Amino acid sequence: MSSKHRLYIILLGTVLYSGLTKAETTASLCDEPGSWITNSAENSGTGTKNILEKARVADFVLLGEQHDQASHHRWQAQMIASLTALRDDVVIGLEMLPRSTQNALDQWVEGTITLPQFISQSEWYDTWRFDIELYLPILELARDQKIPLVALNVPREIISQTSQLGWKNVEHATKTQIGDPAPANNLYRKLLTNVFGQHEGSDEKSIDHFIEAQLVWDRSFAQGLLDAKMKTTRLVIGIIGSGHLQYGYGVTHQLSASGDYKTVTFIPTNMGAACSSLDLLDEEGEPIADALFVAYPNHEGNDKKKLGVYLIDSDSGPVIGEIIDGSIALQSGLEVNDTIISAAGQIVKTSAELVAIIQKQTPGYWLPLTVERDGKRVDIIAKIPPPMNK
Repeated sequence: MSSKHRLYIILLGTVLYSGLTKAETTASLCDEPGSWITNSAENSGTGTKNILEKARVADFVLLGEQHDQASHHRWQAQMIASLTALRDDVVIGLEMLPRSTQNALDQWVEGTITLPQFISQSEWYDTWRFDIELYLPILELARDQKIPLVALNVPREIISQTSQLGWKNVEHATKTQIGDPAPANNLYRKLLTNVFGQHEGSDEKSIDHFIEAQLVWDRSFAQGLLDAKMKTTRLVIGIIGSGHLQYGYGVTHQLSASGDYKTVTFIPTNMGAACSSLDLLDEEGEPIADALFVAYPNHEGNDKKKLGVYLIDSDSGPVIGEIIDGSIALQSGLEVNDTIISAAGQIVKTSAELVAIIQKQTPGYWLPLTVERDGKRVDIIAKIPPPMNK
């Protein structure tokens, strides 16, 4: 996977949603966590009960998220619980895992495997890499209530090949399972082109492949939702990054291209500036979602300390593709294109192995790393501070 592709994943999970232009929302509502905002001013602040009525006759309910926001996943779990009270026939589709992990999801819901076994069998940190604890409210609810879970994603190599070669040149068995994606509308192309241009200097062909890769994701999620609907006839709840849902450009567009379905979309937004910066309507008057939920942002003191890097697996080991500004990695002297050879004295061959090592460490530790940089071995100490006292 190229560094461009890794950046793309992160952008669609977070930046596309939070970087929109100034919105005409009610500023006071953006400072009220727990409130709802709709695209009509007279309906702003509608209660959860009325909001949920939108889902009573829906075929699909799509719940957005920013992947690293714990409050968004708690909200998703609460919404699932509320929807099961409204309609007891539900199934949950997860963006986080590819179809090849379906057996692990089935065993988890059946209660026949433990969490460590599920992490191993689903290859969670190979395929997703965001902390599984963020998703435990959803996973545990599904297991406890015996709600079927469905994997929606495609193998990483499909997206990588599409980004590099274009969809028509992809050769993979899964390609026939998801079908060809419906073309993006003009506003979606404009949005994705702008994002691509901000981070990559490249030619038109690369931009087209970049857009195609996004459409393949959207189509994959939509087809997974459709398959679950046809197999179970239940209300299908999709847990999907907000970048794939906003204004109906992504997954909803792909669902609509496949049939006459009723799809409802709810998206969380963090209180304050992240909320008030949103446009409720796009240039053609399409709403960003059926409703926005105002959530608390992550509290720094409650978060696990992380290096703050995005990794790309290679034959030589995990390579740093991007470093977050102000992160522990940046402060420790790690650099983009460093290949991580060992961590805490242990040889590291994949990004999943590095994540596992970090999670085993004691809060307030110093993590010794050996990286290869420009053909030379460099020893680095990442100083990870202890949790803040409340």
